[in-house]
Amino acid sequence: MFQNNPLLAQLKKELYEQKPRVEGIVRAHEKGFGFLDVDNKTNYFIPVAKMKLLCNGDKVSGTIITNNDKEFFEPEILIESSLQKFIGKIGFLDRAMVIYPENMPTNFAIRCKVNPQVAQKLKEGDWVVATLQSHPLEKDKNHFSAEVTKFIASSDSIYQLWLKTLARYDLEDKAPQEDAFTISESEQENRQELTDVPFFTVDNENTEDMDDAIAISQDEIGNYQLMIAIADPTAYIPQDSEVDNIAKIRNFTTYLPDFNIPMLSTQLADNLCSLKANEKRPAMVCKINIDKNGQFTNDDISFTPAWIESKAKLAYNNVSDFLEGRSDLNIDDATIKKQLRLLSELAKARINWRQQNALVFKANNDYRFVLDDNRQVKNIIKELRGIGNNIVEEVMIIANLALTMYLQEKVGSGVFNTHSGFDSKYIEQILKILADNGITDFDKESLMTFAGYVKLRRLIDDNDFLSTRLRKFQTPADFSLTPEPHFGLGFTAYATWTSPIRKYGDMINHRLLKASLKGQTITAPTNEQLKSMSDRRKKLRLAERDIAENLYSQYLSDKQDQTFAAEIVDINRGGARVRLTDIGAFAFLPLSMIHKVRDQVNAYPEDGLIKINDEIAYKLADAITVAIYQVKTENQSVIVKLSETNS
Repeated sequence: MFQNNPLLAQLKKELYEQKPRVEGIVRAHEKGFGFLDVDNKTNYFIPVAKMKLLCNGDKVSGTIITNNDKEFFEPEILIESSLQKFIGKIGFLDRAMVIYPENMPTNFAIRCKVNPQVAQKLKEGDWVVATLQSHPLEKDKNHFSAEVTKFIASSDSIYQLWLKTLARYDLEDKAPQEDAFTISESEQENRQELTDVPFFTVDNENTEDMDDAIAISQDEIGNYQLMIAIADPTAYIPQDSEVDNIAKIRNFTTYLPDFNIPMLSTQLADNLCSLKANEKRPAMVCKINIDKNGQFTNDDISFTPAWIESKAKLAYNNVSDFLEGRSDLNIDDATIKKQLRLLSELAKARINWRQQNALVFKANNDYRFVLDDNRQVKNIIKELRGIGNNIVEEVMIIANLALTMYLQEKVGSGVFNTHSGFDSKYIEQILKILADNGITDFDKESLMTFAGYVKLRRLIDDNDFLSTRLRKFQTPADFSLTPEPHFGLGFTAYATWTSPIRKYGDMINHRLLKASLKGQTITAPTNEQLKSMSDRRKKLRLAERDIAENLYSQYLSDKQDQTFAAEIVDINRGGARVRLTDIGAFAFLPLSMIHKVRDQVNAYPEDGLIKINDEIAYKLADAITVAIYQVKTENQSVIVKLSETNS
């Protein structure tokens, strides 16, 4: 009687259209139910039965059902699944292979099949990459299914953390294949013989891919003659060759704790191109005359392809100890010792010059994880930056500025590093913060200019509180095909070429330099390549963060109540984000761990303050002492409490 009844169909349509409709992101709970987060303030309950149609992170739309004054979300349309290409752990249910995706509730299993190209026989606990084949909300589908497309790591691999992280961001886990490499005749022509010049390298003790060497002398009136030799992998790698195309995809060497994946093959990176001591190597050499005040111009610069031979491999810490009088150098070469003293003088002159004419960042400490044979964290070493680091940093900046000047004058394009200062959408907030701190000689227009930004940075660089507050309003660094300012460094343009073994953008600039020197047609880089570089750099930073968070969680998991010096780096409504300055780990300090009476302590993120009973108790950049309260290994978060030594 009701079959094909148009009135009934119309009634159903009207009732359907009258139901409240929403869309949002699914948030799953370990107990099987979930929530639809519509915005920061609104969410709707999803019953267990309906969650069987969804997975954590899905973007969906549907209707709101009211029953006995309770509201429930009824999913109807899948907008975007959070599971498209994902990694997970293999398991078996009722003899059927399933995959447990990471970052999902532990009981969320998807039946899967294995692509024939996956050679390994999978066993329980193995980690794999998979792609989603079906979703219950898709048309004509009623269940989740996936296909395993790549094996990552076995259940007992000590490299599991590293391999999973690389797979998560679709990064390579092996060096490129080796090949037979030779230098073409054209690359050998007109190379200046500079093997008698006393070049030397300064790197970390375990560095193998050494891409820069230095030599320096001084004339009778105190001016410096600086020579910087940069490794020349493009001598071995023809443009658009298979090796070049692999490097173009990788863009950078991947540096993870005790696990590096080179951009170039190991044979090139650690041998043929590396400026090893007492080995003849091709290099691009920059010669610069610098006055005793650290200044130089275009007329003081020249470039040449050359053969060089480094006379010694030095380590940062040994150089710093020698120059700061703590110990002698580990070699007896008087020429190199003299050069190091000259470089120390030049570095001080250049730092002073940059303080007056550009910007100087405060040095950050480096932290090194020490792992045992099972790749568990034994220790974390804080590596202080000394004069040895400063020397190399200043010389590389000089070399990069020299190339920047050359590209601007002779070429007109290249791979330039850029930074545009403050994000324009935060200017009103920035002006208010400055006014609240008695700084009123800036307006919207001046803050967005290069000159205005540099002026402000020089004004506040010694104010840690204000510098930390404003840091979050800055734009990220980027790349450009033409010269544009780098606000953060205080340079009107900045291009790099000093790490061609590790950065494809530096290889591009090498080729532009060589083509210009030889009078050849110049092939400019493309916007597509710059986007690839930018995207890869973001992935690498995320991978580095994930590995560090895991290793820090592992290291701190058995250190409950142990105290650490810390610095407040951010404040939100719930408390403060701090950095443990002795080991580099980030942790969260909840308001409840700052003061016993919760309603007497409040955070003011917009002011960078935490108040107790309306009195300022803590602020951004404050040094405090905290104790480990809890380490949540499921999301690698560290919770700390305020140590009694602060009271």
